[in-house]
Amino acid sequence: LLLAQWGLPLTMKCETTDMSIVKHNSADTPGTAALSLYDEPFVEFLGFREERQNGETRYFMDFRDSHIGNPMIGTFHGGILASFGEVAAAAYLARQRGDATLPLCSTMTFDYLRPAFKGTLQAIPSIVRAGRRITTVSVQLLLDDKLVCIGRFLFTVGRKDNKSNI
Repeated sequence: LLLAQWGLPLTMKCETTDMSIVKHNSADTPGTAALSLYDEPFVEFLGFREERQNGETRYFMDFRDSHIGNPMIGTFHGGILASFGEVAAAAYLARQRGDATLPLCSTMTFDYLRPAFKGTLQAIPSIVRAGRRITTVSVQLLLDDKLVCIGRFLFTVGRKDNKSNI
């Protein structure tokens, strides 16, 4: 929902290597699905990044002053946490499907388990169920290896050939 409201087109290809991100213009690789998040204003605002670790893609977000929820104790705002979870879930699903665009989030449920203090958050997404029209992705957000939030996101995916996104 958040990305759809911003109307963000995705036109770059991003390949990940161990602990680094390499960006390529989609014109460099014709005929391949291109997905990039890094030129998008909202994703840039979040400070979202992907890294390859031990053969798996991990998603990270570092604390910024614009992410503050409670200035007295220095915690992330709950909306920032949910947005980070949604972007991580959408990026993970798009990469798993080989899609060039992010799927639209139709429903999300987000459980806040403990305060997320200043630091680097890690998102670990997994596909719970992939149906013909709806796919459920669960995302765990960790701070210093402690679980702080769990999100469940339902995405409208349509057919793999992208002829239907209803």
